[in-house]
Amino acid sequence: MLLSDQTIRDYLHAGKIKIIPECNQADVRPAGIRLHLGSELLIPFDHQTVDLDGGEEIQFERVSILEKTFTLKPGQFILGSTHEKFQVPRNIVCHVDGRSTVAKVGLAIHCTSGIIDGNFEEMRSIVLEMKNQGPFEIVLRYKTALAMLSFTQLTTDITQSVQKQYSGQDGVVAPNLKAQKK
Repeated sequence: MLLSDQTIRDYLHAGKIKIIPECNQADVRPAGIRLHLGSELLIPFDHQTVDLDGGEEIQFERVSILEKTFTLKPGQFILGSTHEKFQVPRNIVCHVDGRSTVAKVGLAIHCTSGIIDGNFEEMRSIVLEMKNQGPFEIVLRYKTALAMLSFTQLTTDITQSVQKQYSGQDGVVAPNLKAQKK
């Protein structure tokens, strides 16, 4: 069952859904919460070969957008994160997706892996995979509303432990291919 705006507000008020910084009520939409871009981006260096089973470290440039903007070129792929960190109970999973407004200029947010199911043990931000699929150069700013978080109530609580490879995630982090091998 996808949670409606009223249920989301009730769960926020009751502390079942926790978000920091506190959620602005205007960001609660009919079936989700608007999320904003965090303060740093990871720009992958060109000409790297990635073996998904190799466990090597991928090289990125870390760029702050706290006081300046970043222009995403057509075809360019980067990593960012949500400004918000959140935590939900074991019977709720989240789905992250781009907003239709940014999609209409070609910006794809969270290209795959849209289900967030590991935020019940601690508060975490969400890493956003972003790609400019359009013909425009797109200016990105800190705290721009880019994504939408929706919530699905599960039939029972999740019983598995959280995978620890991204434990304590606060901001943008690179993929951890070494932990994937375990």
